[in-house]
Amino acid sequence: MRALILSVSAGGGHKHAALALKDYILKFEPVSEVKILDTIKYINPILNKVLIGGYLNTLKITPSLFGKIYKFTENTGKDDSISSFKNKLTEIMAHKILPAIEKFKPDIIICTHWYPVEMVSILKKKNKLNIPIVCIITDYAPHSFWIYPQVDSYIVSNKDMIEEMVHRGINRNSIFDSGIPVGSDFFDRYNRNDTLKELKLDPNKQVILIMGGSLGMGRISGIYSQIANSTKDIQVIVVAGNNKKLYTKLMSIKKTSNVDTRILGFTKDVNKYMQCSDILITKPGGLTISEALICQIPIVLFSPIPGQEEKNEEFLLKHNLAISIGDGTNCREKIEQLLCSSETLKIMKHNCKKFSKPNCGYNIFNVINDLIKRREIAIMKSEI
Repeated sequence: MRALILSVSAGGGHKHAALALKDYILKFEPVSEVKILDTIKYINPILNKVLIGGYLNTLKITPSLFGKIYKFTENTGKDDSISSFKNKLTEIMAHKILPAIEKFKPDIIICTHWYPVEMVSILKKKNKLNIPIVCIITDYAPHSFWIYPQVDSYIVSNKDMIEEMVHRGINRNSIFDSGIPVGSDFFDRYNRNDTLKELKLDPNKQVILIMGGSLGMGRISGIYSQIANSTKDIQVIVVAGNNKKLYTKLMSIKKTSNVDTRILGFTKDVNKYMQCSDILITKPGGLTISEALICQIPIVLFSPIPGQEEKNEEFLLKHNLAISIGDGTNCREKIEQLLCSSETLKIMKHNCKKFSKPNCGYNIFNVINDLIKRREIAIMKSEI
């Protein structure tokens, strides 16, 4: 097959889902040709820096503004003034992406971000495109920006999303509860003792893993400073991601920490650290959640981005997959109580296993392959 994956580099989740999906397609059909296109960057690298930079700065400086936009556009649909302006801009962008699609000649188009979903939906609506579209929603609840009748199949992270999407007009038979694709390395099993010994940590002590995504966002330093004062016999691994300022601050706190700590920058070994830890303290990003569920690690949530991550948090709390510590203020006691409750941790681990999607790659590949075959049959019939 020739698969074109359209994504946007807004945070790491959408890109990592695209990379994981590419690997799965090549695993199950090695002769395939798969291309990942960072859509906005392809159209205009300068515009990409402005839009993505503005988006990330909004999340860091005024996340409440993002939340208001999220909720406003969700409640008012696609006909309000903001959405009308966005739709016109997206239509212009959509026509600029068309040459790349025509040049690659894909059998299938897969989107891991809502913006390219809207672009290709516009092209299909205007009969500029006649290629099956698959949309992978990389969160644990839908938003109106993802929903378009031109999409042939939706891949969602959980069953709870299906009824809501049907209510929004999507055909039930086109929604597949296959899960968000995570890297195949998350299915490799690592020995806990070996990993901790590599980090020069004690395998006989409990381990807390603290993460804030690839950008190291949220009140990580504040949370760590509280845990650092704990008198419990615990150890901590903190992943700062690409946030150098955060890394420096964490190293400073570590100097006076009561608990043995390892501070890491960007790492490709998140799977190993999840597997060797007893709890994960993190923001509720869609991909991070999916990875944690695969690793069956109880989750402690902090500082959800208003809107999408709040919805993710609601799902996790509803199904007893996580607890919340809000913005991280006065969180040490709650974290210590969780670590001391072996029964609670056992139940949460069981729930993580129940909601994980270990066959996500294979199931998504089958959805994609089925759409391509149905299109081939339809073309053959039309030529008779």
